[in-house]
Amino acid sequence: MSLHEDRITQRAGDGVAHALLKRVNTARASLVVRIAVGVVVLDLALTALLVALGVFVARTELMSSFDNSLQSKAISLRALVRYDEDATGDLIFDSSGLPSSADASHPDAFAIYLSNGQLFAQSPGWSGLPARTRYLNGGFVRYFASGAPFRGLILRDIEILDREDGVAPAKITVVYAASMLGLRHRVFLVGLYLSAAGLAVLGVVAWLTIGSVRRSVGPLRALAGQADRINAKNWVFEAPKSARETPELAPLTTALETVVARLHDSFANQRQFTSDLAHELKTHVAIIKSSLQVLHRQPRSAEEYRAGVGDLLGDCERLESVVERMLRLARVEQLAEERRGPDAPPADVLTTCEAAVARVESLANSKGVTIELQGEQNGEVSAEADDLELVWLNLLENAVRHSSAGKRVVIRLSDKPGNIEVKVEDSGSGIAAEDLARIFERFRRGSGDGTTAAQGFGLGLAICKAIVERYGGSIELTSAVGQGTQVRVLLPRTSENVESATKLPESDSGHSVTLAQAPAEPAR
Repeated sequence: MSLHEDRITQRAGDGVAHALLKRVNTARASLVVRIAVGVVVLDLALTALLVALGVFVARTELMSSFDNSLQSKAISLRALVRYDEDATGDLIFDSSGLPSSADASHPDAFAIYLSNGQLFAQSPGWSGLPARTRYLNGGFVRYFASGAPFRGLILRDIEILDREDGVAPAKITVVYAASMLGLRHRVFLVGLYLSAAGLAVLGVVAWLTIGSVRRSVGPLRALAGQADRINAKNWVFEAPKSARETPELAPLTTALETVVARLHDSFANQRQFTSDLAHELKTHVAIIKSSLQVLHRQPRSAEEYRAGVGDLLGDCERLESVVERMLRLARVEQLAEERRGPDAPPADVLTTCEAAVARVESLANSKGVTIELQGEQNGEVSAEADDLELVWLNLLENAVRHSSAGKRVVIRLSDKPGNIEVKVEDSGSGIAAEDLARIFERFRRGSGDGTTAAQGFGLGLAICKAIVERYGGSIELTSAVGQGTQVRVLLPRTSENVESATKLPESDSGHSVTLAQAPAEPAR
């Protein structure tokens, strides 16, 4: 391979490696940020919930204490109402025992009404409950006065504590209200302290979370470091043990190993293919050049020049055959990569088999090999007829080339559920076990028996595999040295229900028939 080609391949390999590294690093950064942000957001929500719950509980307790204080102060007013010690027996109010206000800026307000509705006592500035007073359960009220919220308690028709002989205890109605600014301030302080404590704890938790996440993605960081070392010259990828042992990273590790291995094989195959193709073309060009040099070396007769030019034309035809096969293979593989389904009209399998047999008969006759076409049913598949004919032609050529005189090559059609099976069998030299694993690769020739190994271009089976898989079929090859080779091709039928099938003519030996000789066309 040339230096220019090697540089191109190296750049491509480096580009793939950097793409892999970028994906791994992006996944790592995204993972750290997403986990950290997710945990911090959840912690923040939990902190807000706890603060809200704490404020609610504190407000509930403070409100309960505030209501108890209101009730205590309202009841205490009852003791300040008593009968006058003079003989008149009138009620008097002793203001010296009034309870103190918790908020000096907004003093408590109260009023005492007699049973007849007469206002008996009141706090300074009392003008009754405002029009927008809200009456709550349990006798409680809420209103605004002087820009401050007040909460009050109304105790209706309660008896005074002082008694007069022979007189029923007087009943009064007490209204007592106190400012709630102090309670709100205490609730605010509780919320403030809880929020400050929660944020402090949240900061510590977030710091610990980020540190823990960074330590947790250590295996991913190590994995990225290993991916960073991959380039066109270094395809060694050893996943860290920590990444393998991390359940979340194990699939990514396996996927990276698989991708790197496939890319390495792909680049290696590409290099090998380029090298093989260059060698193949160079060999044919060298043959042509050598023939020209022989003709040019000394003057020759017209007949000798004519024979030499004929040989050159044959060499050019072989070179053209290599190029044609490569173009056919490239076209099929391109269609497969583009995932374009076959849009060809149905092709008759029997007809394509017969055409292939006719084209390879000349070669079979020259080697003394008999070709037999056997089968029970014929069918149609959605494929180009020329492509199918090329598959059978390549398989038959290989079988004939590896068969000795007097041997028989059989191409057999069978009907399978939903498929048509075509088998090509020979009893030739067979293929060594070490060659079977790579038999469908380009420019791959079997070791053979030393006489047929160099024949052909090593593209036939690669083209067969590409065409068969292109049309949704499968191809497999089994062989043993000295026992022959069998190639089995399965192609999906165009329809599961075939009203009629074309049967092959029967011979004396059953369903086997040897086709008549026919002029052969040049093999592709």
